[in-house]
Amino acid sequence: MAFSRFACMKTFTFSTLPPLQDFQFLTDSSGYVLTQTGQLYRFAGQRTTLVETPRQFPISHFYFRDQTHGALVGTAQAPEAPVQKGGGAAAALPLLLLLWVAWQGRRKAAAGPLAAAWGLLLVTSALLFSCSSAWQQYRTPDPTSPHATVLTHTPLAPLSFHRYFANKGQQAFVALTQNQGSSWETHVMPTNFYPSALAAVGRNFVVGTYARQEAGPVPLHGDGDLWIYGTEATRTPRLAANSNLHPYGIRLSRGVTGLLVSAQDSALYVFGSDRMPTLPSSVMSATAGNIFVLPSSLQAPTKLVDTPDTVDVQSLSPAQTGELWVTMAGRKPHLSRGTLGYVALPAKRLLRFAAGQWRPVTVPPFTSFEQVAFVPGTPTGYLLAETGAILETRTNGETWHPLASRAVRRLHPWQHAITWLQGENQLVLHRTPGRE
Repeated sequence: MAFSRFACMKTFTFSTLPPLQDFQFLTDSSGYVLTQTGQLYRFAGQRTTLVETPRQFPISHFYFRDQTHGALVGTAQAPEAPVQKGGGAAAALPLLLLLWVAWQGRRKAAAGPLAAAWGLLLVTSALLFSCSSAWQQYRTPDPTSPHATVLTHTPLAPLSFHRYFANKGQQAFVALTQNQGSSWETHVMPTNFYPSALAAVGRNFVVGTYARQEAGPVPLHGDGDLWIYGTEATRTPRLAANSNLHPYGIRLSRGVTGLLVSAQDSALYVFGSDRMPTLPSSVMSATAGNIFVLPSSLQAPTKLVDTPDTVDVQSLSPAQTGELWVTMAGRKPHLSRGTLGYVALPAKRLLRFAAGQWRPVTVPPFTSFEQVAFVPGTPTGYLLAETGAILETRTNGETWHPLASRAVRRLHPWQHAITWLQGENQLVLHRTPGRE
């Protein structure tokens, strides 16, 4: 362990490890690191120990809620799970009915083409109206902001298998430990989506998914869900019946890029892509918004907050004032010849949600930002510029000043400190002012 010229800063260098992908501090000098090769290590000072993890899948994300209890998620190629009854069948039924009506209309076209056309129009209109109107009673405008919607339905329920057919052969996994990773309880998740975020709500783990976040030979798909693992029922009595084989969850109809548990307002923030419309519509798929705010009970009422465009939210952090700060992805969805892809944007914007309105933030000379993170309970926050520089605020974002500029790649608040990953294999812990 090395101390920088700042007395409040510690630097840990792991020169024997491959380049790091992510990390988590559990004390001011110990925690876990995940390498880009998918290996998990426990570190104490400069010393590292390889953690034996399940061989069924490569690790994409990990999280420990304390020294003992942790979770891993990832995907691997596996035999396709059998199609189960549930959301997929329900979504397909209206399409099958429409095809049947169209076929009947064609059969009768010779006898009465006008009657068949009117019949098709009436049946289609009635079907779509009945499918689209039932959920509207659960959606009301938020009186505090034109960019927010209050949802009064109960979203948490046991979920059936959810698949994106372009991910054929892929299977998602979760593994849980109660003994610092000495052993793992591995479960096949009921989806072939990519696990894209992992957090702990109380003693339960929450997994966010994104059907396909990258565009390429296989089209991207902005769908996703929340899956809950654990049976702690203190705030959510329904979870007493939760099962790791058939977990509870929430159909989000949008891809998840991150999860944030806020002790300040006892909320879970789920952020990522804007909605993915479905047929039939649901309150989630029909309501714009790329930030989903749930109380710690994971029950209604919940809220959807919509950013000014359809760009994915890349990072999110609430300030001590209650304002939300976000950084946006540097690309925008674009439909070309029936295929969904991306158009590159000139910068990753920084936005501030204050008094119910979104306001762009500029911090010259920087124009593009990877991440924003406020230290809970303090007016101090940090910005990671796309150049790898870090900026600090001690005034809830009113003013910013440079802090570090050495190829920083990721920020994580920890207690009254900010921690970051710089270069290939260095971690830094920097205590906030007044907390040295």
